Amino acid sequence: MHRSSEDLLSRGSQHHAYALLTFPGRDLASAPAAGRYVRDTAHSWGLSRRTVDDLETIAGELVANALEHSDSGTITVTFAHSAGAVTIGVIDEGRGHVQVATPRTSSDLEGEHGRGLLITDALADRWGTRRTGSGLMVWAEIVAE
Repeated sequence: MHRSSEDLLSRGSQHHAYALLTFPGRDLASAPAAGRYVRDTAHSWGLSRRTVDDLETIAGELVANALEHSDSGTITVTFAHSAGAVTIGVIDEGRGHVQVATPRTSSDLEGEHGRGLLITDALADRWGTRRTGSGLMVWAEIVAE
C-alpha cells in the first residue's frame, strides 16, 4: 500500500475531506485492505456506523471487481466527503479485459462471483463508470448520515 494523499478541510460547519490510496493490483489482499482503509477513514470523518459499513462493503466489492477484470499493476481508491455525500472511486489501469460495469440480476446471487455491482447498486444512492485514459473508474455515492 502506498498512501498518496489525505486532506481534511473545514469550511464553517461543512466538512470537506479527500483521501486517496493506491493498492497493489493482482493481489487479492487489496480488496479487504481497501475496505479497511475506507472504514477507518470514514470513521475518522465522523460518519454514522451504517454509512461506514456500507462504504467499507462497496470499496471492497469495487476493488475486487477491478482485481478480477483489469489485470492492473495498481488499483487506486479515491474517497471524498462533501456537501452531505460521500463518493468512492476505484480506478484501474485498464490492462486485461476492461468492460463498462453493469449490475447483474438477483438470480446471479447464487454464484460465487458477480455480486459486487449488484451489492453496490443496492447500497449506493447512485453509481456509474467513467473511462480514465486506458483505464476505468467505477464510482459510488452515498448520502452521508
